[in-house]
Amino acid sequence: MKRLYVGVDLGGTNVRSGLVDEDGTVLSRDTRKTLARESAEAPVKQIVDSITESVRAGGSSFSEIRGIGIGSPGPLDARKGKILRAGNLPHWINFPLTDIIKERVDVDTYLQNDANMFAFGEWWMGAGRGIDDFFVLTLGTGIGGGAVCGGKLLTGFNDNACEFGHTSIDYNGAQCWCGQKGCIELYSSATGIVRITLEELANEHIETSLSEYRTNPEGFNSHVLFKAAEAGDTFALSMFDKAGYLLGLALLNAHNLLNFKRVAIGGGLARSGELIFEPARRAFRDRGFQSFIHEVEIVPAEKPDDAAMLGAVRLVMEKEAGS
Repeated sequence: MKRLYVGVDLGGTNVRSGLVDEDGTVLSRDTRKTLARESAEAPVKQIVDSITESVRAGGSSFSEIRGIGIGSPGPLDARKGKILRAGNLPHWINFPLTDIIKERVDVDTYLQNDANMFAFGEWWMGAGRGIDDFFVLTLGTGIGGGAVCGGKLLTGFNDNACEFGHTSIDYNGAQCWCGQKGCIELYSSATGIVRITLEELANEHIETSLSEYRTNPEGFNSHVLFKAAEAGDTFALSMFDKAGYLLGLALLNAHNLLNFKRVAIGGGLARSGELIFEPARRAFRDRGFQSFIHEVEIVPAEKPDDAAMLGAVRLVMEKEAGS
């Protein structure tokens, strides 16, 4: 019988879990609301209920589960299994998540940054298979990053490596909540592209189908922008070009440090496809070392919905093996 694990992808809005075997086959899944803003206990119950349902739906029992891995927003302390203070999990401060989950289900539980787990999952079962030096971006409300270097997950001294979204592309740019200015997620995330578009829309001389949002910014989001660009709106297309090009420049900074062979991009904004990929690739190739930059691939994530969950399982397997 194949060894069984549970992977959990914990977000501020949803928690996803899955029963996964040692070959990376997802046998069952469960998704439900995190309820992170209700109380400290509410998301714990949601996680436990989700795990329980995944195990039940997969025809297994907790006695057969070798371990549980959780990918969570940070900052966190993976070694102690604690969430230190995640903005989208407001009731959890120095919160001993793994101890609590283990106490509830009696299975060894491990914790790691969610973007790192996305990278690990894509490396194991997705776009990074066979690539020892691999980088991942997730374009959502913010921008996450994760890296596998020499076949090993890069975690840093306290498990908070690869905070790519807080790479500055403008030392005098917009102020970020992290304390830095000009962070790339203020320009190229789903919320960032909305921010820069609304700033540009303040210029009343711009002709665009989006002009109504000058006086109704609350109704504007990245999907509205995408539909306008898809319809050929020149202004909307220029906003994707700007966000994508800046993303490519920030990605080049990461490449100059880590020298990865392939980049996979996931997250909601990545579903915009070539609107974001083409300018990112263009900036990366225009500005990189011309002697080898053409060897680096920038591709869509292959497991955008399951990668973090799969990475969390791979984490448990490596803990089990003692690596």
